[in-house]
Amino acid sequence: MKNTTNYLTDENLFRGLITISLPIIASNLLQSVLEVVDLYFVGRLGADAIAGVAMSTTIIFVLATFIVGLVTATTAFISRHYGAQEHGAVGLIVQHSLYIGLAFSLALSVFGLFFSRDLLLLLGADEPVALLGSAYLSVLFLGIFTMVELWVVITSFQACGNSLTPMILMVGVNLVNIVLNPVLIFGLAGFPAFGVAGSALATIISRGAGFVIGMLLLLRYSSHITFPKTWTIDFMLIGRILKVAIPNSVQSGLRSGTFLVMMAFVAAYGTAAISGYGIAERLELIALMPGFAIATATAVIVGQNLGAKKPARAEQGVKLALVLYGMIMIVVSFFYFFFAGELIAFFDPSGASTITGVSYFRTVTPFYVIMAISIILSFALNGARDTRKSMYATLVSMALIQIPLAYLLPAYFGFGITGIWIAVITGIVVQALLLTIMYLSGGWKNIHL
Repeated sequence: MKNTTNYLTDENLFRGLITISLPIIASNLLQSVLEVVDLYFVGRLGADAIAGVAMSTTIIFVLATFIVGLVTATTAFISRHYGAQEHGAVGLIVQHSLYIGLAFSLALSVFGLFFSRDLLLLLGADEPVALLGSAYLSVLFLGIFTMVELWVVITSFQACGNSLTPMILMVGVNLVNIVLNPVLIFGLAGFPAFGVAGSALATIISRGAGFVIGMLLLLRYSSHITFPKTWTIDFMLIGRILKVAIPNSVQSGLRSGTFLVMMAFVAAYGTAAISGYGIAERLELIALMPGFAIATATAVIVGQNLGAKKPARAEQGVKLALVLYGMIMIVVSFFYFFFAGELIAFFDPSGASTITGVSYFRTVTPFYVIMAISIILSFALNGARDTRKSMYATLVSMALIQIPLAYLLPAYFGFGITGIWIAVITGIVVQALLLTIMYLSGGWKNIHL
């Protein structure tokens, strides 16, 4: 194969980081706008609706953890093969990632349709919250394959260093979602009013359209991805992908499971506390969006440069990402700390959610910069296919430290709900320390496909 210049392995590294990150940030910011719009319209249905959707979203994150592992493995394999200019192998990875995503989506749909209400009740939701949450969850589970397969398509473009195409695609998807939200929630333009289920339906319709368009674009992306003429199944390749995906899925499951447990602990303080914590978590996710974009770019840079046999350049990319995201999180921390009350009140004008939301932000936001370190280093290790280290760090920091503290501090030391926030902080610090030690060991530079 004729060698070609790759801007991520041969040109200015900081420019490469920005070139990948900015379109992802723009796409994620629009996704954040969608989250805000979604929460705003659902909020007009009352605190029970907010709590139901917040708890449902947490459940989705937990059950979809395998998909996080899948897209992480997809990024690691594609970026490494693309950096080595093995475009035929790239096509095979995309193909088999889509197979795995479809199989898991179908299993997830069946499980979710039967157990939505039971899961919400298990979390501690009262009957009105569980009723609204299950209406939202049932629709989302029915069409979750559209979200999963679209995610694989987007990841495939990004792992090749092309984040502009998926950005344009997601702009269209999210705009459609934003327009459909009030129409389907409140029954505008002659449509029936679906309530909270309308929000889920808007998500499925927009993602389904995005997946179809994305696949058509991906199949035409022939200069970067070469697909086989006949689509067959290579079970050995699926096994290799799963070997990388499963540790990251476990890590994601531990992280999401921890959030789920935190929600259950908060639920003991009532619906208003759930609502306030749910709003704070949505806003925190918005704050993390730029970092996930930078971290995704970091994983691609690490993978492609290791594929091109340039480990020192991969390490330099990680350092640049740490500085960039650290600066962003300083600004975000300041804003959330000082304007917490106004932000929470915007989404719940009744004021019921304000005390809990403000308490969370005033306690946790000073540690956002440390959280940024964990995110960048975790993605860097994952991009090198070293997914086990991130899993171990998450296991220790969250499952063995954060969860026990979140139970003990309020129950036995009189901290109340603030004890839960202190446990979150402790988990953040421990995870950052462990990941730093693991990254500096340097073993990730020597992992081969």
